[in-house]
Amino acid sequence: MPKYYTELYYHLVWATWRRYPFMIPDIQTPIYRYLNYQCRKNDFHLYAVNGIEDHIHVVISLKPTVCISETIKQLKGSSAHFCNNRLSLDHIFKWQQGYGALTIDKRALPKVVSYVKNQKQHHKNNHLHSFFEIQD
Repeated sequence: MPKYYTELYYHLVWATWRRYPFMIPDIQTPIYRYLNYQCRKNDFHLYAVNGIEDHIHVVISLKPTVCISETIKQLKGSSAHFCNNRLSLDHIFKWQQGYGALTIDKRALPKVVSYVKNQKQHHKNNHLHSFFEIQD
């Protein structure tokens, strides 16, 4: 087994299909729990998951042998399948194509995790830009 040392942290964001408000509060917790389960199952480290009705944020670290695009494809696909087959929804749950993936410096990780955990408050107060402001 090769020996390596890495610290690969990602802030991932993806949206519901056509930004429809599919992630109503009643199903957010089951989706987050399912993503937590998938991360544990695949040996990904999940730091935070949260969102609002039309998109989701995930903070994760991966081994260097794991492809980020395949990871997101797996998380999106399996979570949509979970929603459509395990939750009693009155509609088909779909994620929009594409995603955002940002790398995170280890020193910024606590700030990003806090940002994700407080998504609902950021959107309620319209403080979305504050996370991305450059700090000295």
